[in-house]
Amino acid sequence: MTPQHVEQARARFSKVAFAEHLGISVAELARDRAVLVLPYRREHMNAGGLLNGGASASLLTMTGTLAAWTGVDLDTKTDLRCVDLSLQYLDAGRDGDDVIADARVLRRGRDVVFLEVEARSRAGVAISKGLLTYQTADHGARTPRLRADPRLLPPPAPPAAPGKHRLFDGYVEKLEMTPVHETPGRTRVRMPCTPAHADETGQLHAGAIASIVDIAAVAASWSLIPRRAGTRGSTIAMQISFPATTGEGVVADAHVQQRSESLLFSTVHVTGATSGQLVALGQVSYRLLEPWPE
Repeated sequence: MTPQHVEQARARFSKVAFAEHLGISVAELARDRAVLVLPYRREHMNAGGLLNGGASASLLTMTGTLAAWTGVDLDTKTDLRCVDLSLQYLDAGRDGDDVIADARVLRRGRDVVFLEVEARSRAGVAISKGLLTYQTADHGARTPRLRADPRLLPPPAPPAAPGKHRLFDGYVEKLEMTPVHETPGRTRVRMPCTPAHADETGQLHAGAIASIVDIAAVAASWSLIPRRAGTRGSTIAMQISFPATTGEGVVADAHVQQRSESLLFSTVHVTGATSGQLVALGQVSYRLLEPWPE
C-alpha cells in the first residue's frame, strides 16, 4: 500500500456527515493508525455533566474505521462496513475536556481488519477502550448471500409512553432520539436517519447506531428503579454486531435480561423503523448505584 491510500482515507472521512455533526477532526493519520478529536461541547454530555457513552462509542467507531481505511484501495471495495464493536468504559469524560481517540490495526486479513481503539482526555485520563472489526470486501458482480431470520421482541401492546426523563437530554437529544415505550425492564427508542446521522455513503452511521444501543439499554435499566436523589449509573461495557446497514430511521428494543445487585445485563435489537430489517444486535452491561434506605 502507498501513501495514496492514506489520502484516500482522509478524503473519504471528509464526507462523513455524522463526524461533522459532532465536530470530530483528524489529528494524525498514517498507515494503520488514526487519531481523532471529539471537542468538548455541552451537548455531548449527559445530564450529570459527563461524556455520554454514545458519544464515546461514536468517536471510537469513527477512529477505528478511519484506521482500517488507510491500508486498502477504497475505490475497489464494494462492501465497506463495521462488523463488530466491543467497548469497555474505564472512566468518565469530564466537563470541559476534549477527548482524543487513537486506533491501531492489529491485523489485516483478506477482507477483514482487526483494530484496537482507546480514548483519553487531553490530560491523559483513559476514558474507554475498544476492539473493532471492519470489513473491506469486494463482491464484484456477485450478489452477496443473505439469510435473515432474527428472533425479535414482540411489539409492545399497547405501547406505554414513558414520562420525561433527563436521560434524553444533551447528546441523546442532539441525535433526535425519542422514547416511545417503557415498561419495567423494557424500552423502545426511535432515531431518524437524517443527513447529519449519515456516514460517507449516506447510510446511518455505525456510531449513531451504537449510541441508540447504549441509551436504550440505559433507559431499560433505569425503568426498574424508583427515581430518587443520590442514584447514579454508568455503562461499563457494550458489545455490538452490525448485520446490515440501513438508510432509514431505526427502532431499538432493549430488554434487561438479568439484574445482579448493582449490575444489569441487557440485550438490544435495532431494526429499520419501516422495513423491520435487523440492523444491529447489542449486549450492554450497566451499573446502577442506589442509596441505602435510611
